[in-house]
Amino acid sequence: MSSPISWTSYWSRLCLLVFALGACVAAEEEIEDLGTLADDKSDTSLPRTVEVELDAGESKRFRIKSAAFVANLAQDDDVLAQLAAKHYEIGLESDVSRAPRLDVSSDGTVRNWTLTITNRGDATLDATVVIDVPRSDAELGIVSDIDKTVLPPEVGGMLPAPYPGIATLLRTFELRAGGTAGDLHFVTARTPEAIVDIPAWMAMHDVPLGPIDTGISGVPWVAQAEKVRDISRIFDTRVQQSFVLLGDTAHRDPEVYAEILAKYPGRVTTVFIQKVNATVPPERVEGMHLIENYAQAAAIAFGEPVLTEAEARTVMSAAQTEGLAITNAEIDALIEAAR
Repeated sequence: MSSPISWTSYWSRLCLLVFALGACVAAEEEIEDLGTLADDKSDTSLPRTVEVELDAGESKRFRIKSAAFVANLAQDDDVLAQLAAKHYEIGLESDVSRAPRLDVSSDGTVRNWTLTITNRGDATLDATVVIDVPRSDAELGIVSDIDKTVLPPEVGGMLPAPYPGIATLLRTFELRAGGTAGDLHFVTARTPEAIVDIPAWMAMHDVPLGPIDTGISGVPWVAQAEKVRDISRIFDTRVQQSFVLLGDTAHRDPEVYAEILAKYPGRVTTVFIQKVNATVPPERVEGMHLIENYAQAAAIAFGEPVLTEAEARTVMSAAQTEGLAITNAEIDALIEAAR
């Protein structure tokens, strides 16, 4: 929750941090410019993510040009922290907590804001700060696995085309209800070295781009814990959003998403798990939608209702065009069954 602060108290706190150095001016020089917040490209420049490491009592400042923004701090520890924003006579600050959030808005005028992150605890603060534009409550967040969810297995050492309809489904989820780009996150067990070619492959096949959180090991129980941590960080820094989750039955996506459902009740709109194993025990996907293809997923999303009928049919037609063996009559039947 944000509350006003005075110009005097804001700068007096900053000056205290450098009092031992003899001048408050030095603090003003230590500021990182994050530029203008905008979604100018299909691969989106938002959200901005910055890492901070601050000793007890230390602060870090950033300059942001925007009419409004939302800043969230996430960490694996429990060190108290606070966020503050300032533009001349306008001042806001967050509560003091382990995961503070600051909503900055004014009269629509683009301003140069100073965002300050302060360690209010007694230990080192090692955290991630995510800065984004405000998003509508109706704007969904999307978390998706990559392998066997978006990307089929390699054929002859080559990356094949995406599963039919998945690119359009992801784009439709992201832009529904007049939404903007910047809501899609990929979480994978692949190591950083193993995703080097993935962004170019996505761009080639019109898969919407988004940040990719990589893993440290393909060992199932290690990958599961790592994915839960990565998704938890996304949820903790996008507290204004509900999410759609997409995965498959090949490894541990159902188990990962079961943990997320339990950890964040009410935050998940729906879960789609693509069936890539011959048999899937029902208990693995309890509370989730087990699907054979993304035409089915679109129809289910229409029935939820997450997508409109027109949006669902667009996804289903794309799947058909991209090689899914489904007739127009079968598309109609799926839509009618979902009503």
